Amino acid sequence: MITIPEAEQEKFDALLCGQALNFGLAPKEYLQKVWYHEQAMKLGEYMAMTLLEQLLPLVGEPKN
Repeated sequence: MITIPEAEQEKFDALLCGQALNFGLAPKEYLQKVWYHEQAMKLGEYMAMTLLEQLLPLVGEPKN
């Protein structure tokens, strides 16, 4: 179990409840249905950019 200071927990709860309310969801539903997919998309984009940076040096210059 993660232990965080009470003030930080209150900020987290307020932020989570506000975001969930924007989508008409309960906080747990928001985490599962919205937050999860947003984070997965960001991680996927990061992985693609990292792979691209590794592939570009392997591509030779076009010959004229």
